[in-house]
Amino acid sequence: MRIILILLCIFVFSGCEKETKVIQDVPNTKAENKRAQEIFQRCQRCHGMKAQKAALTKSDIIARYSKNDLIEALTLYQQGKRDRHRFGFLMKGIIADLSKDDIRILADYISNIQEKD
Repeated sequence: MRIILILLCIFVFSGCEKETKVIQDVPNTKAENKRAQEIFQRCQRCHGMKAQKAALTKSDIIARYSKNDLIEALTLYQQGKRDRHRFGFLMKGIIADLSKDDIRILADYISNIQEKD
């Protein structure tokens, strides 16, 4: 009986460890920054040339967001799961065609935009 209990404990607790994937935060290449600039043109009307404006005077200033926060926000907008200030439908339409890689390079570009000329 003890053996069964020990084996059961080993079986149950062996699955408790989480596999952690380490993702390196690698900055955009020059080619990726060029693509990000092209994508960012969609954003400039509302968010400003350097992402320094509150879109329609209501949104957050996205230049202050971290890369990870931008990736999360853009992904949620794209999935229709974010609707801050009732702009969800606008954002979803604007970024509907972006790939995950496009979102990553756009987020890197915006999070570093104040450092760019």
